[in-house]
Amino acid sequence: MSSIHCHFSSSRWQMHELPDGRGHVCGSVLLDGRRLASEDALARLEPVVDHDIWHQRLAHLNGFYALVRQTTSGVVAAVDRVRSIPLFYGIQGNACYLSDDADWVRQRVGEVSVDDEAKADFELAGYVTGRDTLFRRVKQLRAGEALVVSDAEPAVSLSLARYYRFQDHVMPTQDDGRSQARLEEGVEAACQRLVEAANGRQIVVPLSGGYDSRLIATLLARCRYPRVLTYAYGYRDNQEAKVSREVARALGLPWTFVEYSQQAWGRVADSEAYWRYQQWASGWNGIANMQDWLAVKQLTEQGLVEPGSLFAPGHCCVTGFVPPDVFEARRAGRLMPEGELGEALRQRHFMLNTSEEGEALFAERVLPRLAMDYPLDVPLEPDEFIRWFVQFGWQERQAKFIVNSVRCFEFFGHDWWMPLYDRDFMFVWQSLPLHWLEGRAGYVDFVETLFAEVSGHRAPLGNAAQQSRRSLRARLSRLAALRRGPGAHLKRMVARLLPGLARGNTLASTGRFPPEALERLRAQGYSHNGVAAQLFLERFC
Repeated sequence: MSSIHCHFSSSRWQMHELPDGRGHVCGSVLLDGRRLASEDALARLEPVVDHDIWHQRLAHLNGFYALVRQTTSGVVAAVDRVRSIPLFYGIQGNACYLSDDADWVRQRVGEVSVDDEAKADFELAGYVTGRDTLFRRVKQLRAGEALVVSDAEPAVSLSLARYYRFQDHVMPTQDDGRSQARLEEGVEAACQRLVEAANGRQIVVPLSGGYDSRLIATLLARCRYPRVLTYAYGYRDNQEAKVSREVARALGLPWTFVEYSQQAWGRVADSEAYWRYQQWASGWNGIANMQDWLAVKQLTEQGLVEPGSLFAPGHCCVTGFVPPDVFEARRAGRLMPEGELGEALRQRHFMLNTSEEGEALFAERVLPRLAMDYPLDVPLEPDEFIRWFVQFGWQERQAKFIVNSVRCFEFFGHDWWMPLYDRDFMFVWQSLPLHWLEGRAGYVDFVETLFAEVSGHRAPLGNAAQQSRRSLRARLSRLAALRRGPGAHLKRMVARLLPGLARGNTLASTGRFPPEALERLRAQGYSHNGVAAQLFLERFC
């Protein structure tokens, strides 16, 4: 006899009795600007005969949520358009298991061995692509996806539906002025929904030196939300923190700083909480994004962040990483060559090991997996190339690494909201002309103009986060020649003679890693996140 088992480990889930079963809701579901009652949200999850109508009903939902509807005939589950609350599933015999806890599913399906192909993804990108996880029989819902499980004899049957994809919409040509106006309408509405979600609670903004979090802070200052805290972190006097402080000062917002150092990371790196968080947040799918973890821990312990506060990180659908060559090809009216999409994906997403071994691993293990979902072996029109490249970034790196960092806020007992992943704001960005993706120039101008209007600060502050990545120290640290042999020896000498230059990235987070392991893995060509991925695998897999 077949059976379906659901398990929810987070206290954020709410259970509701339904006439034909029960439903489970995590997060907030919005429709046309209003929050839906759980019963109404679950009703929209019920499949109908016309699949297009069902997909449209799901695609119209806004907010950040996961939904599960369990009846006598089976289960229907869905995650939102950015997979902000992950769901995992697996089959063992005639039973199906569904949970927010990937390890619970792993145990139920009896999986103990890591899949080699999935492991290659994890080693090179820091996450597993597609619906897979590190364990072959533990699967995950992708961003904008729904799962239907039918409880029928002789075995359960599964079907999956992508009701949403983040792709460019073909829209009538519009001038940049109209595009800017639509963008402002979109962010204003997104900010209003952030304020409504906070409902008077303290809103905490991780304020980097970049444009996205600056936009959120600017919007909150403009609407005069009364309870805002902004913060920055990193080693003392880093450039991003300086810009962050200047932005907060100009907007009249409270600001605090959490100093990071190798010693500070070292004090927590062996703690039970540190490793428990990484295993839980990974979902057996990706490394945990740790950059806010130490700051949120300290701010919570110090009482600067109030219990149950709502964090508003600057995670954003506005990508700036499309290769410049594609825009040159677009202007010249030529195709992107065969194989160029695969190479562009490798250069952007699969560089946690830059050695020859890493390149060979990509060619042997990763590229064949990508070829099943992406047109890698044919020339592409530039616009089609952009759509595929952006779609990968949205459903893989953004959903599984960037967006998944909100687990950090949950871990310390707080709530979160991502206004720049608001459904309607995403739709606005999808419908803007494709040339706006080139360097995000129109978006950057919009943020700087709005910040100047609200703050009175007329001199552009630029993107300090991007400047940090382009600094001499950052560039030197990424050079493969300095990770092994004579180059590594030279780098150690520089570290002793010029400790200021060798202090590491802005987060000083090399202190997270045992020195011997760091040196060993760096010598093998692994980047900072590559070291994190390897140590995760060594500890848990």
